This record gives sequence, C-alpha cells and structure tokens, in this order.
Amino acid sequence: MAFTGDDLFELLNEDGTPTGITKKRALVHCDGDLHGASHIFVTRLHQGRIQVLLQKRSQDKDSFPGWLDTSSAGHLDPGETFDEGAQRELSEELGLTGMTPRFLFVQHQDYQAIFHGEAFHDREIDHVYMIDLDQPEEAFQIEACELQSVHWLDARDILSTLDSPDNNTICIRPQEFHRLVPHLEEYYKTSI
Repeated sequence: MAFTGDDLFELLNEDGTPTGITKKRALVHCDGDLHGASHIFVTRLHQGRIQVLLQKRSQDKDSFPGWLDTSSAGHLDPGETFDEGAQRELSEELGLTGMTPRFLFVQHQDYQAIFHGEAFHDREIDHVYMIDLDQPEEAFQIEACELQSVHWLDARDILSTLDSPDNNTICIRPQEFHRLVPHLEEYYKTSI
C-alpha cells in the first residue's frame, strides 16, 4: 500500500511494547518518535554464492528515493505485531503470500537527514527476518507505488558497497547487514 504523511504509526516504548498512542507518519518522522518496522531479506544460494534480493525504492518515497533497500520492509500498522507486519509487507511489496519468514534479530536505529527539503528523523525498532526463495526477478509481483524493481545481488558486493565511504546507492544500515551476514553463512553453510 502506498504511504502518505497521514498514515498512522503506533508509538513504542523503549522496550518495543506498544504505547497505544498513534501519530501521523509525517509527524513521527519529524519528531523522531520511536516506532516499529519489519525488515525481510529474501535470500538464495545461486551458483555457490549467497545472494540477497534488493528492491529499488520509488522516487516518491519520503526517504532515500531511488536507492536500493531491504528486500521488503515496512512500518507496523497500529495494533500489528512485527510478525504480522513482515507477512503483510511480503504480500504487498513482492506478491509473496502464505510465507512465514524466519526471525533473526532486533535492530535499533536512529537516523537523521534532510529529504525533499524536510527534516527526517527515523527512530525505529526493527525486527529482521529472512526467507530463502530462489526465483527470477521477474517472478516477483512488485508494488509499483512503493518500488521500481527488484535485483539479486551477491551478498559480498552489497557488503562492499555498504562499507564504502562513497556509497550512494544502498540505504540498508551497514550494522544491520553485518549482523545479517553470519545468519546467512550459517544457513547456507558457506561464506559470502
């Protein structure tokens, strides 16, 4: 589903529990209120290499328009659990239904920048998941209002880009991807 600045987010306590208070998306990202999101990495082992599906964000996104990002991710709807949010985002953004991603870890982030001439303060608790799925890029049914395309990239190349001081193409938090790598290597029984 496409976002608007009027979408409601439920604010979270520092321990990740819901406060019961909702606030408009634009205000949450202006004020830096703590909220939740689910991040799902779609992965595969292809010709002996660990690959991760990245989405190219829509040019209309409120942050990092046109950049490559997590396979599927999204803020929680009010009253929604992280697991429910992960399943909803997989369905909405990639057309993947009936799949239960594997929970990996909790990631906290606090990021400030300027986008579209406006202050942006993203303070989130993210639950990070993975799902193993080997299918071609064109088989994904992408949500055109949220993303432009999807691309399989070698995990090693993603890590190299994220670690570069000149990175201006991938907006995944480097510390999140570094935490993901050992899970991928354990799952696929190979190194990136």
